[in-house]
Amino acid sequence: MAIEMIQKLPLFPLQTVLFPGSPLTLHIFEERYRQMIGWCLEHHMPFGILLIREGEEVAEESADPRPTLTYDIGTVAQINANVQLDDGRYIITAVGQRRFRIQYALQRLPYMVASVVLLPEEGSSEALKVAQDLRDSYERFWQSLAAATGFTVKPEELPHDLIEMTYHLADKLQVDNERKQRWLESNVVVRVSDMLAALQQDLALLPSPGRRMSNNPWEGMGSFN
Repeated sequence: MAIEMIQKLPLFPLQTVLFPGSPLTLHIFEERYRQMIGWCLEHHMPFGILLIREGEEVAEESADPRPTLTYDIGTVAQINANVQLDDGRYIITAVGQRRFRIQYALQRLPYMVASVVLLPEEGSSEALKVAQDLRDSYERFWQSLAAATGFTVKPEELPHDLIEMTYHLADKLQVDNERKQRWLESNVVVRVSDMLAALQQDLALLPSPGRRMSNNPWEGMGSFN
């Protein structure tokens, strides 16, 4: 797949990782990002979301003057609904489109604008071999959670497309942002393998399906004799 170029993509640093296909709701209240969203809406353009490496999302006048540092790989976000409030704030919903990497900054004030390249999405026969293991582990996770809590929740049907499935699970799994960022940056082989390891770690802490956790903390621990 050829690498594509987007010129002048406005960037929004956040304490979150957005994956392709995932939705995001944002309350835009800082003046510079109001300007950014207004520009995007006027020109029917997306913006880019980057995970913050160091610094804060909002820079007030009294805040630490050091710049916010972000990771170089993020996700293009397309606005699909917006409301502008009377005081100029926006409530928007957006959906992740494609991964990108920053090439170089074009503008830093009032908000950052960069030239970026879109990253290709390539399948892998190696990833396909373990994709079913990932699906099976996800289903076993919900079965084991039901065994632990006594409440049965039918797991959602995962996307059939391998890459869509990995991004969907990456968004759903409860791990820290640094790990999610690694998943965003990784190729599909690494992403599938690492997500499978994360699910298996969670499964190791849960009872097997069909065996509910006991209220007796000593049950199953054997004899001390």
